[in-house]
Amino acid sequence: MSRKGGKLRLATYMCPSHPVELYELLMSYLEESLDCEATLMYESRAGGGPLQDRVDPFTDNSIDIAFMTSSALVKLLDSKNQFIELLPVAAVFKHPQNKDNSPGYYSDVIIHIDGKKHVKEFLDLRGCRWAYSDDESLSGSTIVLKTLRQLGENATFFGNAIKSGSHLASVQMVLQKQAEAAAVDSNTLAYNKVHLQDRGKDLFVLESLGPLPPYPIVVNSRLPGELKNKLSTALLKLTDTRLWGERISKFGITGFKKNNIDEYEQVRDLKEAVQNVGLGIRYY
Repeated sequence: MSRKGGKLRLATYMCPSHPVELYELLMSYLEESLDCEATLMYESRAGGGPLQDRVDPFTDNSIDIAFMTSSALVKLLDSKNQFIELLPVAAVFKHPQNKDNSPGYYSDVIIHIDGKKHVKEFLDLRGCRWAYSDDESLSGSTIVLKTLRQLGENATFFGNAIKSGSHLASVQMVLQKQAEAAAVDSNTLAYNKVHLQDRGKDLFVLESLGPLPPYPIVVNSRLPGELKNKLSTALLKLTDTRLWGERISKFGITGFKKNNIDEYEQVRDLKEAVQNVGLGIRYY
């Protein structure tokens, strides 16, 4: 199917914030649907996309399809990488705010449930210990800075802003009261609640920011057009069979819908709105 031994070569940069089992499931589904063999590369060091200090795997022709963050996609586009192309489909995730079942996701602002007595809205978080995954995260950092600006505030709104390293770490910091609040990828929170102590009952979602652009699926531009079309069609039909629909629903996915590159202008808009601003680490 691809150039090396008839295998479809997949990569995910979404772990550990997303469970690797989700991408293993997608690999198995594509194997069955396209009647091929597939392999999956799991890269957790890169913050959502190819490592910056190495030749990316699209350029050196070592992968066919990758799951990454929208920030990582925009970086590849801005670098004029000629070997990437957006697959025009994206996953639809369940979320209380996603009334029309659109692709995209949210940033959930979480607090420990003990804080509900005095924290009723975002502005009540003034001076708190705030955890965030990393400076490049749309859901953990960028959308928060944009929200602060809209409220007439800036990063000094928080008392301490502590980089946790991942959305999962931010969740744990709030649970353990090392931080009073955090903004995390809504799907990371939803899936991992079942693995948290008491299924995360001590966490409270204060509000949800977004929606943010869909998680992009990026393909190697060298792939034949027929194969790209087959990949898109297969994913759009994933939930047509009850078996695969039930399997994927365990990860909060209700199906796949069409996606287009214009969705990612929002990433540039968000980044521009908070240019030269960061949460940083401050102690008072």
